[in-house]
Amino acid sequence: MNVILYVMDCLRADRIHALGYGRDCTPNLDKFCAEGVAFTQAYSNSGWTAPSGASIFSGQHPTRTGIHKMRDALNTDMPWLPEILKAQGYQTVAFSGVYQVSKLRGFDRGFDLFDDTFKDPETIQRCRDRGQDARGDDYCLPLSEDLHVKALKWLDDRKDAYDPFFMLVWSIDTHEPFRQADSYNKEADPDYSGPVDGRGRPFSRVRNKRDLQQLIDLYDGSLRYQDEKFGEFVKGLEDRGVLDDTIIIVCGDHGEMFFEHGIAGHGKFPWEEELRVPLLMRGPQVLPQGKRFDSIVQLIDIAPTLMDVLGLEPEKRFRGKSLRPVFEEQVKQLHEAVVLEVPFPFHREELARVVRSQDWKYIEYQPPRFGKRVKKYFERTRPRVDAAGKAGDVRHPLRPPFQEGFNGAAEGGVSGAVPVPARLQNPPPVLPEERPGRAQGRKASRARHGPETPRLYRSPEQGRKPGNRSPKR
Repeated sequence: MNVILYVMDCLRADRIHALGYGRDCTPNLDKFCAEGVAFTQAYSNSGWTAPSGASIFSGQHPTRTGIHKMRDALNTDMPWLPEILKAQGYQTVAFSGVYQVSKLRGFDRGFDLFDDTFKDPETIQRCRDRGQDARGDDYCLPLSEDLHVKALKWLDDRKDAYDPFFMLVWSIDTHEPFRQADSYNKEADPDYSGPVDGRGRPFSRVRNKRDLQQLIDLYDGSLRYQDEKFGEFVKGLEDRGVLDDTIIIVCGDHGEMFFEHGIAGHGKFPWEEELRVPLLMRGPQVLPQGKRFDSIVQLIDIAPTLMDVLGLEPEKRFRGKSLRPVFEEQVKQLHEAVVLEVPFPFHREELARVVRSQDWKYIEYQPPRFGKRVKKYFERTRPRVDAAGKAGDVRHPLRPPFQEGFNGAAEGGVSGAVPVPARLQNPPPVLPEERPGRAQGRKASRARHGPETPRLYRSPEQGRKPGNRSPKR
């Protein structure tokens, strides 16, 4: 059996139509679900790409992979799925559209070929011809169609066509900036003329509800494009006679937030929108068809699952579990709870740890170094929990230890854990203009620094004001 692991960067679980999304953005993924299995309560073990990818391949929690900050290197002592499969006679190949999962980060371990497509000169030129945003002269943001061209060509050119292969395709279509053609943005307002055009950093440009709706419409458009190209890729596998001899796993590496908690993007927070991802599997020779499972699972379960269904010797160092008992309906709940971690990209002391069960969620949270304005926002908006832990919501403590944020909830037998009500899945957005203190902060800033020039970018002619530090030389 061949294996293809297809990762869609930043893809939220609640955006798949077959899993309950109102918009029909994913007809090909819906068909994929009908031909395989879908896990509705799957969680990424991290909230950003590099530690999530390292966890998928190693079967380890993020803090064991060695990747905590943006430039950390992989721990070379941990097991590595591609390396294991290669030792079992698999051809191993990868096509990645993102630096965070690349040869530069050490992810090529165990791969016969690891193609950093974002650095390929032909792909860079193709992106320029399409008018896409670039990241310098030697780095582009390829679309999934660029990855598919290379992946299918590799299948056509391989000499040992009867040897099994393991292929990684890491697509970033659903990651900002959004680069799909306008024809995919079917819900977007054609009369919108605001700052959110999908280019650059669109999340940072949202100032009102109309901007937010435009951002969501562009995200859904990127998913519609991704879905169409994924369908074409699957058709290419079918045309080459390898589709039904291949286990295909589709997942998101993490989710994305659209101001549900007053913050947008990913990589910093232990919330459902960032950590819950789709996990879909198709393999008619070894997997059932058209099944959905609500068991809590995690992405570090992928590696032991593959070892199991491929008939290989289990790797005892994997921290996850095989999902086979779930899709063979031997158990309803595989894990009593799963452990998730969000090691923040830029500051080593900041970390969120989550223990998630079917009904409860426990969080230890050392948050990022927010400014006073954002801290004030959290102080005013975080919900409360009563001493018995019966009512409520997850409270967002600003300082460790986590238990202090519950004001004695542990004494009521909760031990820092609280129920996860349905409303936590889709809380109302809190936009930048609605955050407490923002207007007052703007007025004060203008009074101090003038309306045009921010403090950190004062011109030499403006000089230095009393009380301000001199710029670093």
